[in-house]
Amino acid sequence: MVSQDQRREALYDLIQLRRPLAELSARLLTFEWSSQEELATAFAQDIGHALEEFSAGKISADDLCAWAEELQGREDIALNPRDRDFLADALFQLSTPEICGPADEVAVALRLWLT
Repeated sequence: MVSQDQRREALYDLIQLRRPLAELSARLLTFEWSSQEELATAFAQDIGHALEEFSAGKISADDLCAWAEELQGREDIALNPRDRDFLADALFQLSTPEICGPADEVAVALRLWLT
Protein backbone atom coordinates (compact mmCIF):
# COMPACT_ATOMS: atom_id res chain seq x y z
CA MET A 1 0.00 0.00 0.00
CA VAL A 2 1.17 3.50 -0.82
CA SER A 3 1.48 6.01 2.00
CA GLN A 4 -0.17 9.42 2.01
CA ASP A 5 3.30 10.98 1.94
CA GLN A 6 4.18 9.07 -1.24
CA ARG A 7 0.92 10.11 -2.82
CA ARG A 8 1.47 13.75 -1.78
CA GLU A 9 4.97 13.67 -3.28
CA ALA A 10 3.61 12.26 -6.54
CA LEU A 11 0.97 14.99 -6.66
CA TYR A 12 3.55 17.73 -6.19
CA ASP A 13 5.70 16.09 -8.87
CA LEU A 14 2.69 16.46 -11.18
CA ILE A 15 1.75 19.99 -10.13
CA GLN A 16 5.31 21.22 -10.53
CA LEU A 17 6.15 19.05 -13.58
CA ARG A 18 9.21 17.60 -11.88
CA ARG A 19 9.24 14.49 -14.10
CA PRO A 20 8.07 13.58 -17.60
CA LEU A 21 4.28 13.67 -17.82
CA ALA A 22 3.94 10.05 -18.99
CA GLU A 23 5.91 8.89 -15.96
CA LEU A 24 3.82 11.05 -13.62
CA SER A 25 0.53 9.83 -15.08
CA ALA A 26 1.62 6.20 -14.79
CA ARG A 27 2.64 6.73 -11.17
CA LEU A 28 -0.67 8.38 -10.30
CA LEU A 29 -2.57 5.41 -11.74
CA THR A 30 -1.23 3.34 -8.84
CA PHE A 31 -3.36 5.37 -6.40
CA GLU A 32 -7.08 5.15 -5.89
CA TRP A 33 -8.90 7.81 -7.87
CA SER A 34 -11.12 9.06 -5.07
CA SER A 35 -9.73 10.89 -2.07
CA GLN A 36 -11.26 11.97 1.19
CA GLU A 37 -8.91 14.92 1.45
CA GLU A 38 -6.88 17.31 -0.62
CA LEU A 39 -3.22 16.35 -0.22
CA ALA A 40 -1.53 18.98 -2.39
CA THR A 41 -2.21 22.53 -3.52
CA ALA A 42 -1.70 24.13 -6.94
CA PHE A 43 -0.69 27.79 -7.15
CA ALA A 44 -0.68 30.36 -9.95
CA GLN A 45 3.12 30.03 -10.13
CA ASP A 46 2.62 26.38 -11.13
CA ILE A 47 0.71 27.55 -14.20
CA GLY A 48 3.54 29.97 -14.90
CA HIS A 49 6.10 27.17 -14.65
CA ALA A 50 4.11 24.93 -17.02
CA LEU A 51 3.86 27.80 -19.50
CA GLU A 52 7.64 28.34 -19.29
CA GLU A 53 8.24 24.64 -19.96
CA PHE A 54 5.93 24.85 -22.97
CA SER A 55 7.55 28.03 -24.31
CA ALA A 56 11.01 26.48 -23.92
CA GLY A 57 9.90 23.43 -25.91
CA LYS A 58 10.36 21.09 -22.95
CA ILE A 59 6.74 19.98 -23.17
CA SER A 60 4.40 19.90 -26.16
CA ALA A 61 0.98 21.51 -26.52
CA ASP A 62 -0.51 18.03 -26.06
CA ASP A 63 1.50 17.58 -22.85
CA LEU A 64 0.36 20.96 -21.56
CA CYS A 65 -3.25 20.00 -22.28
CA ALA A 66 -2.86 16.59 -20.61
CA TRP A 67 -1.16 18.18 -17.60
CA ALA A 68 -4.04 20.65 -17.16
CA GLU A 69 -6.62 17.87 -17.53
CA GLU A 70 -4.81 15.77 -14.94
CA LEU A 71 -4.76 18.61 -12.40
CA GLN A 72 -8.30 19.72 -13.11
CA GLY A 73 -9.82 16.31 -12.54
CA ARG A 74 -8.16 15.28 -9.29
CA GLU A 75 -9.99 15.34 -5.97
CA ASP A 76 -6.72 15.21 -4.05
CA ILE A 77 -5.39 18.50 -5.46
CA ALA A 78 -6.68 21.79 -4.06
CA LEU A 79 -6.50 25.12 -5.83
CA ASN A 80 -4.94 27.87 -3.76
CA PRO A 81 -7.94 29.90 -2.50
CA ARG A 82 -6.28 33.22 -3.37
CA ASP A 83 -5.75 32.10 -6.98
CA ARG A 84 -8.74 29.76 -7.29
CA ASP A 85 -10.62 31.64 -10.02
CA PHE A 86 -7.50 32.13 -12.14
CA LEU A 87 -6.38 28.53 -11.66
CA ALA A 88 -9.77 27.06 -12.52
CA ASP A 89 -10.02 29.24 -15.62
CA ALA A 90 -6.43 28.59 -16.70
CA LEU A 91 -6.75 24.83 -16.29
CA PHE A 92 -10.00 24.86 -18.25
CA GLN A 93 -8.48 26.90 -21.06
CA LEU A 94 -5.34 24.77 -21.25
CA SER A 95 -7.27 21.51 -21.15
CA THR A 96 -9.80 22.43 -23.86
CA PRO A 97 -7.96 23.72 -26.93
CA GLU A 98 -10.93 22.70 -29.07
CA ILE A 99 -12.96 25.36 -27.22
CA CYS A 100 -10.40 27.95 -26.10
CA GLY A 101 -7.87 27.82 -28.91
CA PRO A 102 -4.33 26.56 -29.35
CA ALA A 103 -1.97 26.41 -26.40
CA ASP A 104 0.33 29.11 -27.74
CA GLU A 105 -2.55 31.61 -27.95
CA VAL A 106 -3.92 30.66 -24.53
CA ALA A 107 -0.41 30.88 -23.06
CA VAL A 108 -0.03 34.50 -24.18
CA ALA A 109 -3.23 35.53 -22.42
CA LEU A 110 -2.38 33.60 -19.26
CA ARG A 111 1.13 35.08 -19.09
CA LEU A 112 -0.37 38.57 -19.23
CA TRP A 113 -2.54 37.77 -16.23
CA LEU A 114 0.46 36.39 -14.33
CA THR A 115 2.55 39.54 -14.78
